[in-house]
Amino acid sequence: MVNFSSTYAFPNGVTLKNRIMMAPMTISSSTPAGDVTNEELQYYARRASSGIGTIITACAAINKQAIGFHNSILADSDERIPSLTKLATAIKDGGATAILQLFHAGRMSNSKLLKGEQLVSASDIPAARPNAETPRPLSEVEIYETIQHFADATRRAITAGFDGVELHGANTYLLQQFVSPHSNRRTDIW
Repeated sequence: MVNFSSTYAFPNGVTLKNRIMMAPMTISSSTPAGDVTNEELQYYARRASSGIGTIITACAAINKQAIGFHNSILADSDERIPSLTKLATAIKDGGATAILQLFHAGRMSNSKLLKGEQLVSASDIPAARPNAETPRPLSEVEIYETIQHFADATRRAITAGFDGVELHGANTYLLQQFVSPHSNRRTDIW
């Protein structure tokens, strides 16, 4: 039987104070520009001080084309590092390990959230939901750029003081779109 109140050490040396983790939840409380608000900091600080061992934040978009929710966290440029630092600090000061979830909505976004830009995906297949827009397939160059955007966002999270990142690869978002035959009909190397 697992003792959830016991510490847990990862091979890289990060030690969790317990095995209780707060799953990421979309709260849409950031500024329209993607910076964390005081309200959001208070939300995470309260939960961190409640005894939770680890908090995984709401998803942070890796670039402006990755946005999937109004007022979500952005990790799209080095200008976001001060905001991300406040978030990591609020969680860690409350006693929890801080994990930043990184995300790209892909075809699950819409042109309104993307300020008129067409959404992207693995292929030009709309999501199986009402009023879904048809995405354009990412070019091979754009795929490599997106990989680099995930890497850059990871670097920003580390610089900001997060203990780790989680790549959001579920819920039919971009990473899953590439591994699903429902959304990936590419005939190139992908």
